[in-house]
Parts: sequence; structure tokens; C-alpha cells
Amino acid sequence: MLRIAIFEVLQLVVSLFAIRRGGAPERIVGWMLLCAAIISLVIGMPGNAFRALSIPHFSIDMLLFIGLLTIAARANRFWPYWIAAFEMIAIGVHGARALDPDLVPIVYSRMIGEVAYPMCLVLVLGTYHYTRRTRLEGVAPKPWATLRW
Repeated sequence: MLRIAIFEVLQLVVSLFAIRRGGAPERIVGWMLLCAAIISLVIGMPGNAFRALSIPHFSIDMLLFIGLLTIAARANRFWPYWIAAFEMIAIGVHGARALDPDLVPIVYSRMIGEVAYPMCLVLVLGTYHYTRRTRLEGVAPKPWATLRW
């Protein structure tokens, strides 16, 4: 339980940093990660949550992945691809659990939880580089790429 509390505080700090200091993509991803963490915390874990595929957590991860993929496709930055790729790992772990009922529950629970740490790191680095670039160039870079068909 302490591990979950530590992560929730870390997620709050990282998201608030991105929301306060980042450009549009950083702020949106900060809100998305914060909301996903809060919703996951609110729905909680029944005692046997990881003995089978956790549909509520899978649904949260799928919605988060779709949102992150949308940001990655539109943002004029490279880091959203990394964060979407880490979320794809979580989706893959859910898929492995669905396909293999003999997967050890602790492996399932730790894998979908541990992938959030590198996502936090990527968001911090993306926000830091945005603020650094803005400070050095004196003007914020364009947040969104121009789509040409």
C-alpha cells in the first residue's frame, strides 16, 4: 500500500509540474495521466483483481493509450511517442493476462503498475526540455504540427 501512495504522490507532482510549466501537449498529458491515476485509485482493487483480466483497468489504459496516441500524432514534439509506447506495453500486459490465465498475478499487477514510472520520467523530461527551449529561444515552440494531406 505504501508503494501505491508513493506513486500517487509522484504522479501528482509530475502532473502538476507539466500542467504548470509545459506547453499544450505537456499540460494535456499531465491531466490525462493524473486523471487515469485518480480513476484507477477510486475504482480500487478487489481482493482477486489480478487473478483475471481487470476490465476496468484495461479500459482506463485503452482510453489513455488512444489519448496519448492522438497527442503523439498531433504534437510538434518527439517525447509523446515514447510515452505512448510505454502505455502500449501496459496494453500488451493486459493482453498477455487475457491470453494466459496461468500468468502469475503479481507479475500482472507489477507490470501494469511499474510501466507508469518511465512514463512520469518522460513527461518530466519533455516538460523540462520545453521550458529550457522556451527560455533559450525567448518564444515558445509551436505545440502542434501542421497536418498536410
